[in-house]
Amino acid sequence: MRCKSVLTRIDALRTGELPSGEQEVVHDHLNTCRSCGASAGDVDGLAQSVKAALTLVPPRSCRDAVSDSYELIHSPEQTDDTWVAFSDAGLKMILRGGSLDDLTAAYGKRYCRGLQPGTLPEALRKQVLAAVEGAGVDKPRLDWADGTTQLERDVLGVLPRIPRGEVRTYEWVARQAGRPRAVRAVGTILARNAVPLVVPCHRVVPASGGTGNYAFGSAMKRDLLRREGVDVEALDALAKTGVRYVGSRTTKIVCFPTCRDAKRIREENRVPFRDADQALEKGFRPCLHCQPFAA
Repeated sequence: MRCKSVLTRIDALRTGELPSGEQEVVHDHLNTCRSCGASAGDVDGLAQSVKAALTLVPPRSCRDAVSDSYELIHSPEQTDDTWVAFSDAGLKMILRGGSLDDLTAAYGKRYCRGLQPGTLPEALRKQVLAAVEGAGVDKPRLDWADGTTQLERDVLGVLPRIPRGEVRTYEWVARQAGRPRAVRAVGTILARNAVPLVVPCHRVVPASGGTGNYAFGSAMKRDLLRREGVDVEALDALAKTGVRYVGSRTTKIVCFPTCRDAKRIREENRVPFRDADQALEKGFRPCLHCQPFAA
């Protein structure tokens, strides 16, 4: 299928209206054509921006009829309290600090629903506290019933698979979500993540190195990563020298610098690499644990 034909079908693919016989052909093209893959990400990002811009908070009479619940959670480990919005199905929004008005405004804009006081189920409370205190959550219980696209679910569903104490790049997330060309769309989705901490977007960093930005500020992101065991200063130092991967001279395996296997490499056996091509040319193969790039 030619690029022009694919581009005319992207929106139908995104909304699920494309016939099943054409979906596979279009997906195959997007996975191999960098330009069309980026365009697909742009279309989805634009759709989300338009949706956010046009969504209005309904009148109070409507919100009272259809509402979810909220509770303010205090952690002994943190100075800022955490607002948590939830439904019977799971967590829907998390806000660090701020006020109830901030939470209800953001919730109404995203979900077109109101909020009423409630008591967070104990299982959800444990997940929120574990995330806030840096322990992480392997299988977060979330309510994806409305307000999210399939692409968002695919992307956000990847994040809990990033181990505590490790980071991955936006490119890695796009590849793991099955959308290797949609790196820009991944960045947009992570910026709109309604359940940060529990869905650990703070573990995603730029391919160029360092820690990057965060919805709650770069200082909080660095603090979260430190508490999870990430050496953020080491990441900064590698970024300054352009090092993206670290290999072992003895095993010929290359990893992300924070990978658990990379941490076991002795200093005299560490081999720095600026990109995947350099590592492959030297005869190194990607780590099966962190999967830094496709061989």
